[in-house]
Amino acid sequence: MSHTLEHPGAPKSIEDTGLDPGLLTDLALKSLYSAGNVRGDELSTQLALPLQVTSEILNLLRREKLCAPTGGTSVSVAGLNYELTATGLARAASVLSMNGYVGPAPVPLADYFDFVRRQSVHGLEITREGIEGSLANLVLEQRTLDRIGLAVSSKRPVLLFGESGNGKSTAAENVGRAFPGTILIPHAVEVMDQIIRVFDPSTHEPIEEDPATGSNSRMVDRRWNLIRRPIVLAAGELSSSHLELVLDPLRKTYEAPIQMKANGGLLVIDDFGRQQLDAAHLVNRWIVPLEKGVDNLSLQNGATFHSPFDVVPIFVTNMQPADLADDAFLRRLRYKIEIPPPTLDPFIEILKRECAANEMVYDESVADYLVEEHFVKLGRQMRGCHPRDIVEAIAAAGRYLGREPSLTRDAIDDACETYFV
Repeated sequence: MSHTLEHPGAPKSIEDTGLDPGLLTDLALKSLYSAGNVRGDELSTQLALPLQVTSEILNLLRREKLCAPTGGTSVSVAGLNYELTATGLARAASVLSMNGYVGPAPVPLADYFDFVRRQSVHGLEITREGIEGSLANLVLEQRTLDRIGLAVSSKRPVLLFGESGNGKSTAAENVGRAFPGTILIPHAVEVMDQIIRVFDPSTHEPIEEDPATGSNSRMVDRRWNLIRRPIVLAAGELSSSHLELVLDPLRKTYEAPIQMKANGGLLVIDDFGRQQLDAAHLVNRWIVPLEKGVDNLSLQNGATFHSPFDVVPIFVTNMQPADLADDAFLRRLRYKIEIPPPTLDPFIEILKRECAANEMVYDESVADYLVEEHFVKLGRQMRGCHPRDIVEAIAAAGRYLGREPSLTRDAIDDACETYFV
């Protein structure tokens, strides 16, 4: 199930879209209202529908005297320009006041369910090699790597905990690279005549796809985007509103909640337990969807509907598990993995890597000095972020002073003086 689904063929008629004609004509009205005088092929692109379907929609609008051709480069729909009539302008303004979505046509909710099921993250084979490859930029003990791999490959909720600066957040985000393959997601989904935007360019990474597949090639349904399996991140700004449909009161448009955007991939909740949202409330909100694979969402009018819930959630916290909630709550999180501070050998390995990344010559005697003078003698605990931060401070000082940065005792002392308090 890890292979990419074949991109569906383009609809040949309004009926093939699975959408109500009224919804499509309203969407075309809003596009014409926003863009003004538009060629038929341009409108087709905006709606992500084939020209023949766009032609059907325009014919419906012309029949109702809501739009009219205004000339163009040819007599075909593609080359003709179209604009709204006075009646069409009034109708478009009315439609926009109720639903401001303008963009690609949506897909029916049932089609979305079907695609999520067929591309389910729970059907993936996540290998040890994949996990270790995704975390290769971190220096973690093999025991920790194995625990993370076992947890993530189970597709169950995971809690990564431990003190800050040891790579928890980076590990949680990077492990999503071990999820193989790509998936298809829609620009938007239609639910009860409402349109919910799903594709988010700030979250989803599109993959350029060549629709040609040889002599048997066919046009693809441009309402679907091919993307890498998503890695959706949320941190201290997370609130209860992010878990539900978000209705922009000005634009009158719905935005999918974070778990819907993460379908088919990884959902990382960083700073878990420090959000405005209570930790127990967050897990309890998702516990049934995690078990059933179905979420319950509500529209502004109170109508509810089922949405697919197909994510691997990773919760990241600086707090101890016992400080988050009680035992009943913690049982919901099947895997609880501590990311410990580095011991001496991993610390030195990180220091070597940071020197190489900053084009600085590594000096073993200076490294020993750093550990002895600024950690051992002071009883200070080493953390995974310390080598990076200290070396970057030395490199920055070199650039400022106009000299070649060098890992020396004096440079170490200067960097640590302004870093540690």
